[in-house]
Amino acid sequence: MNFKSAALFAAFAAAPVATANNLRGDALEIQEQRNLGNRFNEKLGRCTGATCGMWGDPHMITCDDLSYDCQGIGIFTLMKNHMYNVQANFVDVGAREHVKVKGWGLTHGASITNDVIIDYLQDDNVPVMQFGFGDVSNFIEEPPSEEGCEAMVTFHPLNMKGQGRSKEASVEDCRARCSKTKRCKQFTWWYDGGCHLYDGNQKKKASNPNWDRVIMGDLTDPLSTCGAKKDKSIELVGADEEQYHGQIGPGCPLLMYIDGNMIDLSHVDHSNSGSFLWGEAGDDHFVKQNGNEIRIAHKTSTGGWSEMLLKLKGDGPGELWSCHWDFYICLNSDQEELFKNSVGLLGSPDGDHTNDWMDKMGNILDFGSGHKQTKDYCVDNWCVNQKESIMTYHGDTTYEDHKCEKEDYFDIVEDNAICVLNADQIIFSCIDMPPMMVYACQLDCCLGGCDQMEESKDEIVVIKKLNDKVDDPKYNFEFEKVDSCTYTDKENTSSTTCLDSEIVKLLKTKGNEELPEDSDDLFYDIAFDYANNLVKFRVNNPFKASATVFVKHDKAALEGFLDPTCVGEELTSKGCDDDFSVEVACHDYDDIDSFALVTVYFASVAVSPLGEQPSIDKCCEPDEFAPAVGIAQYTFEVQCGCPAEIPQ
Repeated sequence: MNFKSAALFAAFAAAPVATANNLRGDALEIQEQRNLGNRFNEKLGRCTGATCGMWGDPHMITCDDLSYDCQGIGIFTLMKNHMYNVQANFVDVGAREHVKVKGWGLTHGASITNDVIIDYLQDDNVPVMQFGFGDVSNFIEEPPSEEGCEAMVTFHPLNMKGQGRSKEASVEDCRARCSKTKRCKQFTWWYDGGCHLYDGNQKKKASNPNWDRVIMGDLTDPLSTCGAKKDKSIELVGADEEQYHGQIGPGCPLLMYIDGNMIDLSHVDHSNSGSFLWGEAGDDHFVKQNGNEIRIAHKTSTGGWSEMLLKLKGDGPGELWSCHWDFYICLNSDQEELFKNSVGLLGSPDGDHTNDWMDKMGNILDFGSGHKQTKDYCVDNWCVNQKESIMTYHGDTTYEDHKCEKEDYFDIVEDNAICVLNADQIIFSCIDMPPMMVYACQLDCCLGGCDQMEESKDEIVVIKKLNDKVDDPKYNFEFEKVDSCTYTDKENTSSTTCLDSEIVKLLKTKGNEELPEDSDDLFYDIAFDYANNLVKFRVNNPFKASATVFVKHDKAALEGFLDPTCVGEELTSKGCDDDFSVEVACHDYDDIDSFALVTVYFASVAVSPLGEQPSIDKCCEPDEFAPAVGIAQYTFEVQCGCPAEIPQ
C-alpha cells in the first residue's frame, strides 16, 4: 500500500523561524509567524491534519518533515501532548534474529518496533491499547526460510550449461525454478535476489565471506526442505499469549492488550476484508484490522478525527528481517494546543522543523552532526523510565527486560558479516536517496535486503520534500559515507582535447550494458606523445558504483612490433578523481591517421549481471567476482593526435 501516493505526506512549504529562547511560542504567535501551507491538510483515513510517523529500524519523520534515525533499544516516547501519550518498544534486531546473528558480532546498532502503546487522553472511557508480537526471540537455529538449506556455499562454474542468473523474490521461487528446469539438481539463492542452477557437473565450494549472503538447496536429497513452503508460526512464551494471540501477515503473532489485559484474538477471521478488534462501526473510537494493517481512530473533543495506522513489515517471525511495525499518526487539524505542547521523537506539528529536537521540558536542542548523534539524542532524551511506562510486559518479563540500553554505534563502512549484502551493493542501492535517507536505506539493505526500500519511499513520499530542502543546513547531517571522494571537472576529454573533433570512438559493446550516455569524459587528461607514437590518458568510471576496471591495449615492442598487454585498477564511483593512467602504442597505416585500439572491461554491481556476460580476457588476470557483479566490455578507437597536428 502506498496510501495513494502523495496523499499521505503531501508536500508543504514550511518557513523556518529562529526562536529567541528555548521555549515554544504561543500557538497564535506561531501561526502569525509561519506560513503553514498544507501542514494541516494531510490525509489519513478520515483525519485531516499534521501527519508524522516512523518506519523500518526505526526511521523517524516528524510532523514537520524532519527525518532522522533512532536505533535505540528500549521503551521510548513517540508523542506526548494533550491528546496522546504514545510509546514504542524498540528491540535489538539481533535479539529477534536466529542465534547465528549473535555470532555475527552485531552490537545494538539497529532496532525494530515490537510494540506500540497508545493512551488517548481526551476520553477516560478509552483504554490504553497496546499492539505487539510478544517475545519471539526463542526460535530455532535457522530462520524458517533457511531451514534445510546450507549457508554460504556456492559452486564453480556459477551456472549449469544453458542457464544463467535470474532474479527471484525468494528462495521458494528459486527452488521452483530449479524444479521446472531439466537436469537441475541444486540451486543457490542470494539475498540480492540472484538464483543460480546446477546439474551436478559443478564443484561445490565455500562462498567468499565478503559477498552477499547465499543459501544452497539440493533437490536430490529427499530430506532437503530448502525453499519448500513452511509454516512460519512459532510457539510463544506465555500461556495466554500462545492461546489468545491473533495473526497478522506471514505468520506474525498479533497480541493486543486493553488496559493491561490481553484480548482474545484467536477467533478473529484475519482473511476478512475488515475486522473490528475493539469498538464497532459507527463508534467514535474503534480499532479495525484490514489485512496487514491496523487502524486506530478517535473522534476528538472538537468533532474531528485523529487516526493512527500500524502496518506490519518483515518476512515473518525468525526471519532475518522479522516482524515489526511501521507507524503513522494524523493529528486533527483544529487542535491548536498541539502547536505548543507536543514533545517526543515525532516532534511538534507547528510548521517549524528547527524545533523538532527537544528535551522532555520542551527546550529546543541543536540537531546532531551524524547518525551516532541522532541515536544518542533518542536515548538521552526520550527513554521512558519505569514510572512513566504504560507498556504491558510480555510473559514473565518486567520493566528491567525492556528498559533502554545504550550500546555501541553500528556503522556501514565496509563489508560486514552481519549484512546480507556487501558494501558495494548497499551503497549503490542507496546512492539516489535524498541525503537524509541515505543511512536509513543502507541500514535496511544491510539487515534485510533492499527490496523494501522502494515500497518505503512510496509510502512515506518524502523524496520531493527532502530534495527541496537539501540546501537547508538544518537538514544536512554529516553522514558517514564510504564512497566519499574528491571531484574535479575532467579536462582534455574526447570532445575537448582537439577543437571541433571527437577523438574517441566506440567500436563495439559486448554484453547487455550500454555505455552510459554521459561518458564523454571516460578518457580524460588525453595527451599525445608524437616522438614515441603513444597516446596517454586517465580512465574515469562512468558507473554510479565502484568498479574493477581492466584496460587491454597494445604496447611498443622491439623493432616496431606491438604486443598486447593489460592493466587493471579499482576505481571509485562516477566522477571521482582516480589516478588510473594508461599509455597505449599507436598503429600507423598509410593514408589514415594514427590510432590506438583499447578494450575496457568494467566489473561492478552497477552493471546488470543478467543475460549473457562477457568474459574478461585471461591476460588481464581478473579475480573471481561475486555473482551480483556484472561485466561490461567496450572497444574503442582513440586518435593519436588532433587531425591538423598529426605528423605526416
